[in-house]
Amino acid sequence: MNLFYRILVAVYAFFSTILCGIIMLAPFSDKKILVTVLDYVDVTFNRSNQYDAMLFVFGAVFLALNVAVLTSGIKGRRSNSYYCTNNETGVIRISANSIENIALALSKRFSGVKDAKSKARFTKRGVEINVKLSVYPDVHVPNLCRSVQDRIKESVESTMEISVSLIDVNVDGVSAATKTEE
Repeated sequence: MNLFYRILVAVYAFFSTILCGIIMLAPFSDKKILVTVLDYVDVTFNRSNQYDAMLFVFGAVFLALNVAVLTSGIKGRRSNSYYCTNNETGVIRISANSIENIALALSKRFSGVKDAKSKARFTKRGVEINVKLSVYPDVHVPNLCRSVQDRIKESVESTMEISVSLIDVNVDGVSAATKTEE
C-alpha cells in the first residue's frame, strides 16, 4: 500500500471512529447531547443554503475515501511476470522468478562474489535483469561484472530461448572478510 492510500485510510479511520463512537454512545448517554448535535446539524446545514456546496464536497470526499479503501486491497495484475510462447503442443510460460534464480545461481558461482541478489522483468525488447553483488575486497570489479553479465546472458538465452536486452550489475558492497573465512 503506497503512502497516498495509507493517508486516506488514516483519515477515513479517524472520522469513522468518531462517528462510530457517537453512534455507540447515543443509546446509553444523555439524550440531550444527541438532540443538541442533531439540532445543530439541522439548523446549520439543512436550513442554510450556503452550506450545500460544503456538504456535497464532504460527501464526495467520504465517497472517494470509501472507494479508495475498498479498492486498496485489489492488486493489479502484473502483465510482465511471465514470458509466454505458443507451440504446437500448447503454451509455455516462463516466470521472471526462474530467470532470477538462474542469474542468482550463476552470480554466486564466481570466486569473487560473496552474496548476490537478482531481479528480472520482461519488456518488449526481451528480458531485463538487475543483479546486485557483494564482492570480496581483492577482486577486480569491472572484470568480475563483465564476466557475470556474459555468463548470465549466455545461459538465459541458451536455456530459455529469450532475448536478454539488458543486464545491470550493481556492486552494493565490498565485504571486509577475506575469501578464506568462508
